[in-house]
Amino acid sequence: MGEEIAISLKNVSKCYKRYARPVDRLKEVLLPGKNHAQEFWALRDINLEVSQGETVGIIGQNGSGKSALLQIIARTLTPTTGEVYVNGRVSALLELGSGFNPEFTGRQNVFFNGQILGLSYREIEDKFDEIARFAEIGDFIEQPVKTYSSGMVVRLAFAVIAHTEPKILIVDEALSVGDARFQARCMKRIRQMKEQGVTLLFVSHDSGSVKMLCKSAVLMNHGRILEIGRPKEVVEHYIALLSSDTNEVKAQEIQSIENHEDFIRGHQENGLHRHGNQLAVIKNVTISTLDKKEITKVETGATFQISILLEAKAKLSDLIVGISIRTIMGLVVYGTNTQLLDVKLPEMRERDQLNVCFQVPCHVNKGVYTVTVGVHSEEGLSYDWIDEIVVFEVNNSVSCEGIVDLKSDIKFYIETLYTADKRL
Repeated sequence: MGEEIAISLKNVSKCYKRYARPVDRLKEVLLPGKNHAQEFWALRDINLEVSQGETVGIIGQNGSGKSALLQIIARTLTPTTGEVYVNGRVSALLELGSGFNPEFTGRQNVFFNGQILGLSYREIEDKFDEIARFAEIGDFIEQPVKTYSSGMVVRLAFAVIAHTEPKILIVDEALSVGDARFQARCMKRIRQMKEQGVTLLFVSHDSGSVKMLCKSAVLMNHGRILEIGRPKEVVEHYIALLSSDTNEVKAQEIQSIENHEDFIRGHQENGLHRHGNQLAVIKNVTISTLDKKEITKVETGATFQISILLEAKAKLSDLIVGISIRTIMGLVVYGTNTQLLDVKLPEMRERDQLNVCFQVPCHVNKGVYTVTVGVHSEEGLSYDWIDEIVVFEVNNSVSCEGIVDLKSDIKFYIETLYTADKRL
C-alpha cells in the first residue's frame, strides 16, 4: 500500500456475543457446534480510506459504532472480519484515563503511557516538564491517578498524547470533560498538529467544529457508514437523521461548560505563544462587566470589557493596542485596535503603566472564545503579542445557529384580495 495512505479499512466488521445466562457461555465451550449466544454486530462492512495529513470528522448517534471503529484503528480492538492497515504511530484519546493505572502516580503514568506510545525513556524525560506544564495539574502529578477528578485525568491524558509526535491522532468526545480554557488549548494544539501534517480522526457532537476543522466527514448509523463527503453536507444529513420521525435516538445535547479557570495572567507564559521586543509589556488581561467585576461568562446581548494593563520599558509615544476574539477553532470573529477606532493613546515614560479597556457589545452566539492581545508601534513594530491569553464562555438564552446572533425580528401580515362585492 502506498505511503500516502494513512488508514485503510476493507470490509471490516465487529461482532459481539451476548449470552442470556452465564452458564450459556460455559455450554458453548463444553459443547462446541451449538450456538448459545445472540450475535450483535457493532460494525458491518466498513470500507474507509484516509490519506496522510487528512482531517476526518466522524459523526453519528450514540451506539452508531464510532467508538468501535476508532478502537479498531487504534489497535485496542480486533475486528471479527476484514483488513486493517495503519501507517504510522497512532495516539488515541478514546476514553477518560484509558491506559492509566489508577494506583500509579501521574508521573509514573506519563512514563508508562509514553513508552506504550513508542517513546524511549530518555525522550519522555526530555518532554516531561513540557507535558506537566500543559496538563496544569500542579502537585497532583505526584499523586495516584485514582485521586484525580475526571477533568484532571483528561488533562494529563491529552498532554501525553500531544507530546508523543504521532503520525495519526484519534480524538473522541473525551475533551468535552475539560473546562473552557483547557478545551481552547487542546483545540489550538490540534490545529498546530494538523498544520504539521498529522492525520486526524475527530469524533464530536459539535457539528460546527467538524465543519470547520475537517476536510471530510463520515456519517455512521447502526454500525454502517451511511455517507462520506464534505463536512457541510454530511452534517446536514446527520441533522436530518436526528430529526426523523422514525429515529428512536434523539440528539445528545452538549452540556454547558462549568467550573472554569478562565484567566491566564500576563506573567504566566506556559503554553502561550508570545513575541515582541518587550519595549511595552502586557502585564495582565481581564474580562469584566462595565463596573469592573471580573467574569467568566458573558450573555449574548450584554456589553463586557476587555482590560489590558501595559507597562512601558522605554519612552513610547506611538502605542497601538489591539484585540482579536476567536472561536476555539481559531476563526477570527472580531478584531480591532486603538488606531482603527481613532483613539490616540498618551505618551508613556519608562515604568509608566496604562490600562486600556475595550468595551465590546456581545453579539456572538453560545460557545467558547479566546482573546488575543497585541501592542505595536504605528510603523508596525511589535512590542508585545500574546495569543489566546484569555478564554471566556458565552451563554445565549435565545436559540439560534451560527457564530453571531444578529437579533433578527419577525413581522407578518396577510394580504386579502377583494372584488366589488366579496372577498376572495
